Amino acid sequence: MRKLATAVAVAFAALSAHAALACEDKVETAEQPQQKPAVAEKAKKQSKQQQKAKKTDASDKTAVARADKG
Repeated sequence: MRKLATAVAVAFAALSAHAALACEDKVETAEQPQQKPAVAEKAKKQSKQQQKAKKTDASDKTAVARADKG
């Protein structure tokens, strides 16, 4: 019976700790300011430009490799 009581107490403590941690995570994410639409749009454009640049670099490298083989 003692083992059962101990197991229940340990499970309750673990569940309580998990709930407290989840609550803290929610508070942290709620406290972070969200980006303004203009800032988010600018960041999106910059990432798209970077992706385009990477694709262009990759295609240039393959074109040079093909020219070297030919």
